Amino acid sequence: MRKMTSPDRMKLINERNILKVVHENPGIYRKLIAQKTGLSSQTVTNLVAELVERRVLLEYSPSLGVKGRNPVSLAVNYAGFYMITADINIEKVAVYVNSLDEAVVAFAEQPVDQTVDVLAVLKELIGRVLDQAGTGKRITASVLSVTGVVNEDKGIVVEAGKLNWYNLDLAGELAYLGVPVLVRNDVNMVAYYEKAKYPADLNFMIAKIDVGIGSAFVLGGRVLESTNNVAGELGHVTVAAPGKERPCVCGKSNCLTKFISLEALELDYGKSYAQLVEDVGKKDPRAVALIEDICTYLAPVLANTIILLDLDRIILCGCTVDHFRSIIYPCLDRKIRKLLSYWVSFKRLEIHSNIYIAQIGTQFLLDYIFAGEQDFILL
Repeated sequence: MRKMTSPDRMKLINERNILKVVHENPGIYRKLIAQKTGLSSQTVTNLVAELVERRVLLEYSPSLGVKGRNPVSLAVNYAGFYMITADINIEKVAVYVNSLDEAVVAFAEQPVDQTVDVLAVLKELIGRVLDQAGTGKRITASVLSVTGVVNEDKGIVVEAGKLNWYNLDLAGELAYLGVPVLVRNDVNMVAYYEKAKYPADLNFMIAKIDVGIGSAFVLGGRVLESTNNVAGELGHVTVAAPGKERPCVCGKSNCLTKFISLEALELDYGKSYAQLVEDVGKKDPRAVALIEDICTYLAPVLANTIILLDLDRIILCGCTVDHFRSIIYPCLDRKIRKLLSYWVSFKRLEIHSNIYIAQIGTQFLLDYIFAGEQDFILL
């Protein structure tokens, strides 16, 4: 590979700035691009011509209803570029090939458990969807959503016990794809998506309740990061539980996960989670009361977090929320609002079901490309 020179680097930066402006202003024309980027008209003309020739940008002539020659408008060719998107959780691995306008062209999934080599399954599914997609698809990146603790800067899964992954260099394992591999914690992925879709909400929280308790925060319009890659470990907040002592693997006692996770629910109910779902559907008083207990433990934690961080909204997801939303939503919303100070401007509690990873992955990648300082995508 030829070493990049200073002029090469400058050209790359200028192309990226042009793409960012077009992404944010679809239909813009060359003169306005020059004004917004500060580049000369000739530089914009030359670089746009190259980007159009490479099919990175598309040009078209809109009808403005006026006499004379209309300026040629520009748009990013989202449909001409593709990505691999994968959702890796304790139940299944699902892999997509989709274009940057979210159109899925290939899909494969496989159930997994702790007896399965999940990495081998992932690689096999990636090969399968690439075969399905066929040749001629410009794959720009792979975005992987993983249940567990992830070092997102390095693409390393630090700990995902249910997958038997510990300090797994997932980005390195998939380097053979020849494209950037972006590995993100599953709850953080939802946070990136919500941030991109609702930029007016500066402060909000995602809480996922199922096998464990995961969370992520967007503060000041940015996804919260931390040195140890565990920002938002809601499951290990200590809760008040008079008369109860439940040791946690983290070394403390009475962590939230010991009371409201799937494992904790099964322990308290004395039956399987599937049986609990069935009994709640039958409105069994003991089963319903156990789900209401989730709100009793969770509401003070969320209310204090809202007050401390001035959150606009909280988004709940995960299988427990999906199965018991008719109980959890009204009960939790009521308990939270009862605990808030009068001056708190909390907008709403939301429940998101059937989260579509291909859509979330696409939005994340576009935000990563155009809101960050990356220079490899589409160029």
